[in-house]
Amino acid sequence: MPKFITVTNQKGGVGKTSLAIHIAAYAASVGKKTLLVDMDSQCNATFILTEKAKQDAYCVVDLWDGESSPEFMDTRFGKVKLLPGSESVGSIEKQGLAAGVTALKRLGKTDYDVIVFDSPPAAGVQQFAPLYLGGVMVAPVEPDLLAMQGVVSLLKIWNGLKTRVKLVPGIVINKRVLNSTNQQAVVDLLRSSPFGKYVLSTQLTNRQLVSNAMKRGLAVWEADRTDPAAAAWAGVCQKVLSLDEECDDGKD
Repeated sequence: MPKFITVTNQKGGVGKTSLAIHIAAYAASVGKKTLLVDMDSQCNATFILTEKAKQDAYCVVDLWDGESSPEFMDTRFGKVKLLPGSESVGSIEKQGLAAGVTALKRLGKTDYDVIVFDSPPAAGVQQFAPLYLGGVMVAPVEPDLLAMQGVVSLLKIWNGLKTRVKLVPGIVINKRVLNSTNQQAVVDLLRSSPFGKYVLSTQLTNRQLVSNAMKRGLAVWEADRTDPAAAAWAGVCQKVLSLDEECDDGKD
């Protein structure tokens, strides 16, 4: 059974796609057979991974056709494979959550070691169905009050879901401006909240290096290994991959 990792938040612009791609790239770099599934109708992950706005091949919506055989694409990011997104993925909403979970469970029968879902910020089947597969839920959060509201709403959903499936949360502080006292206050507030124990210790700063690297089809640590951001991004991805294993060991 693959390890499922869902990258999500109920607020846009917090770096979900960048983090999802880096988690997938890191997993592939350490020898894991890795698939990224683009659940967002904006298809940003699909574009970054393939440099194509639209795909004519098998896409995520086709999982809802139980008669078809899933097909996956090569990407610019090493050995990471892609199940492309679709502008019409919103059409699955009317089929309901149960149908969505059934469709995504088909991926559990593949031979991938790690499957990473890049989900949209809007609440619905596209965001919730991957969470019902269990595994790891990663919530990147920009340290401002509006972003905090998004992650708190998401964690309330997780709190109700954790009795049904094993789903380990991890909160990643992203786009951190280190000399911002306002951001530091939000970080302190988050760490002192009931969800503080799920906040990863490493923070990701707001760096142009990240977008520049992805434009070149590279992870941050491949673009410039000497930059401090390289170690930070690799460390966060490594931690995310081990979150459910640490839970099995009885750790927070």
